[in-house]
Amino acid sequence: MRILFVTAEVGPFVTVGGLSQVSYFLPNSLQKLGEDVRIFTPKFGAMEQTRKKWKLEMEYEGLRVPLGNDPGNTDLICNIKRHSSTTNVTTYFLENREYYELRANVFGYKDDHVRFMLLCKGCLEWLLLQKEKGEWWPDIIHCNDWHTAYLIELARRVPRYKKIFSEIKIVLTVHNFVYQGNYDFKYCSTDERDDGKDELMGLMEPGMQKQNALLRGVLYADAISTVSPTHAKEVLTEEYGEGLATTLQKRQTRLVGILNGLDTATFDPSRDPLLKSHFTATNFGTRRGDNKRELQKLFNLPVDPEVFLVGYVGRLAQQKGVDLIIETLPHLLDEHSDLQIVILGGGDERYRKDLARLQERYPLQIGLHLLPNFKMPHKLFAGTDAVLLPSMFEPGGIVALEALRYGSVPIVRRTGGLNDIVKDFSPSGEGNGFSFIKRDAWALYGVVITAMTVYRNKPLWKTLVKNCLELDFSWDYAAKQYQKWYSRVRIET
Repeated sequence: MRILFVTAEVGPFVTVGGLSQVSYFLPNSLQKLGEDVRIFTPKFGAMEQTRKKWKLEMEYEGLRVPLGNDPGNTDLICNIKRHSSTTNVTTYFLENREYYELRANVFGYKDDHVRFMLLCKGCLEWLLLQKEKGEWWPDIIHCNDWHTAYLIELARRVPRYKKIFSEIKIVLTVHNFVYQGNYDFKYCSTDERDDGKDELMGLMEPGMQKQNALLRGVLYADAISTVSPTHAKEVLTEEYGEGLATTLQKRQTRLVGILNGLDTATFDPSRDPLLKSHFTATNFGTRRGDNKRELQKLFNLPVDPEVFLVGYVGRLAQQKGVDLIIETLPHLLDEHSDLQIVILGGGDERYRKDLARLQERYPLQIGLHLLPNFKMPHKLFAGTDAVLLPSMFEPGGIVALEALRYGSVPIVRRTGGLNDIVKDFSPSGEGNGFSFIKRDAWALYGVVITAMTVYRNKPLWKTLVKNCLELDFSWDYAAKQYQKWYSRVRIET
């Protein structure tokens, strides 16, 4: 299959959030499976600030992108540049000084809707040229989040594009339903709420900002995916659907969930340069303890290999279940002197204060690093016995994948991707973690006690850790699921 992956950011050129990692690893893994994949993205000025000066070749100079839905005298002029190598997927960049190169940041501008509509129109105009010249032409266009969802409606409803793109299947992956465009659709008045039926406006029309890009992408895509099977079911409810539940219910036969993969080269306990001691699924029993001792020293906790050491990595936010952790800790620590916890992450100031007070009360059991840190998570995953993930909602659950990769047992609330990743451990030796369901501190308390009980049975705990280390959550595995999805879409629609 010839697949064009359209995205607002792609690593290593520009990295702001998790989308950039998906946009790099998924296309490259698909390419390894034999698919013919290309990437289309903006050429941001932020690229010049990265470590490398990327060598780009001019693919097409003077591309005319119409402001309206038909070409005219008010076209924007862009260039298409290309980066290709023998090892990675070819990436095409839409170049425009005003909207991309002269901006210091990737996101966060009041005209973001214009910038990303330009990306979508620029991509379609480039493809028209490709078709005209008899060059590379996709079987599937894979759009990602609201930034590229404009492309779907343009290709399906605008006469300039509609006929020629009818043969191409266009799919949309929604990584986070909260973000639907450059406008607060969740709290806008009823009379301002977009239903997706009106014609999509031109680039510079003031009303275009109030047209819900994500809604329209969902309406007109041939198929939609989100980042886990459970979350694909959750977004059909008002609680998780972010105002799109009714629309998604109407399209649920076209909606699937596919778990993201993990960068297993960066997260590799057998060779990670950040670790005190490297280990694998066959020798962790003798080597993993070195990392636990180092972590205890790093967080100024008593070094004791026998205590049950749990960790938390992530934003200090209500969504992550930090309230439950703060409420549960006094009950756990008062009763169990053989329990320690290390917490890593920045966020809400009230949580920082609450945790600091708890540390003063339990200085030998709580270690804190309340700032974001990109290296320390590796040490925490390799040194803790378990990781707490009591999230209120968690579409993907990447932290659970990272913890499993290092043999740190996830203790999760069953929601989103966490529900798909974690299977409760049983005395028969099956499973890879522990879970609870209720949004309740005592439910979290109970599951931590269960985990501690298994931990005291060393042979059983060793079986559990081995289960974690032997799991395959690589991008190569995830790419196979996407490959199957693309094939179904081509047959079914």
